Amino acid sequence: MSHRPWLLGLPLAGLLAACTVGPDYERPVVPSAAAFPESTPSAGEISAEWWKGFAEPELDRLVGLALVANTDLRIAVARVEEASAQLDDTAGAGLPSVDATAADSRYKVSDGAYVPVGGTAAGRNRRTLRGGLTTSFELDFWGKLRRAEEIARAQLLAADHAAEQVRLGLVASVVRAYATLRTTDVQVEAAQAVLAAREGELALIRRRELAGVGQAAEVAAGEVARATAVTLLADARRTRGQAEHLLGFLIGQPALVLPVDPRPLALPPLPAAGLPSELLARRPDVRAAEQALIAANARIGFVKAARFPSFALTGAIGTEGKNFASIMESGTSTSALGLDLRFPLLDNGRGAARVDVAVAAQHQAVAVYEKATLNAFREVRDALADVRETSAAWEAAERRRLAAAEAIRVAEVRDRTGQSPLADLLAARRGFAESQLAVARVRLDRLGAQVDLIKALGGARPEVVPVAR
Repeated sequence: MSHRPWLLGLPLAGLLAACTVGPDYERPVVPSAAAFPESTPSAGEISAEWWKGFAEPELDRLVGLALVANTDLRIAVARVEEASAQLDDTAGAGLPSVDATAADSRYKVSDGAYVPVGGTAAGRNRRTLRGGLTTSFELDFWGKLRRAEEIARAQLLAADHAAEQVRLGLVASVVRAYATLRTTDVQVEAAQAVLAAREGELALIRRRELAGVGQAAEVAAGEVARATAVTLLADARRTRGQAEHLLGFLIGQPALVLPVDPRPLALPPLPAAGLPSELLARRPDVRAAEQALIAANARIGFVKAARFPSFALTGAIGTEGKNFASIMESGTSTSALGLDLRFPLLDNGRGAARVDVAVAAQHQAVAVYEKATLNAFREVRDALADVRETSAAWEAAERRRLAAAEAIRVAEVRDRTGQSPLADLLAARRGFAESQLAVARVRLDRLGAQVDLIKALGGARPEVVPVAR
């Protein structure tokens, strides 16, 4: 008969190694639709560097700086690195660990217990030197270690998707802030023209009053109109400053100053919304929510496995002697090999409570995932509706601008021929400047709606969508 009965357990360990307790992950079924009702014909897929569609080198430079220096993105990337290291640590728990050991112990025996061997007194002081290697390896009978690795892998993917979401939001913020800054440059120029026209109109009213053909109420109304124009100009300048300050924060340059550039931004082609069924694979926040659900699902198996017996193989080899010279002799080698069993007999319901906690957390993760998917559909529909309505408003504003430009042309001709008073020309100039303000405002709204659509769609489609199982 074998003198090592623990070897009989190895075949059983091999048979049970493939057993993994707990539920396997299945993606929840969420409400969806065949298409977005607000979809309109569009150009195609979103480019990975979609902001370059604006053809603005300065915008490209700012985005590049933000992707390097932004603190939120650096925090998100560091969390990915942390999760990656955690996965390496967890995966290593499933492999044997080997430790080198060394000890030098000295002790004195009791006079009452000390008995010389062979009639020779060696003294009461003793010294023992030990050295060797020890190892331990937990047999993953119930899949606890595999579930732990599954949790860590899902957490890594969730952190990676979260960083992708931060990156997408960061680029969108830079584009919107830059668009706001450029739009306010246009608005400042137009507001200055409105103010000049208002001041000219007020000067005419005052001359009329001095000539005795005007009324005090007309002067007061003119003063109110001029004050409104001053406020309009101040608002545009304040908005520009805030946009510039935001860009400085996003790229990590608090003293950022950008030159005035009143050229309107060119709008790139509208991206395709695609099918609602494709949205779940594109949105980083939805994919992060799913990985969190996968981790919560695996945690149920992990805590369940902790309630079953655990087995660990242990071993050690080394040498032991009374001094350094003796530990190198052939008769001083030592070895140990064993199988440890641990089984929780009485935990006062704590193990069952941990399972209940994990199940409740998994239910929450399901709800969070479903909420993320429903919110994704809502945001896409909102963005599509904004694109549609801001496009209509932009077209109307452009027609107004063209009409105002024609009114100026007619007023200038009539002014040169003396067919109309100067007040008509000033009013036409003011009307044209106000139409430019309106065009800039709705153009910014239209651009913002397109950026919101790109963000709602999750940016560029990922080539591979890894899912932890």
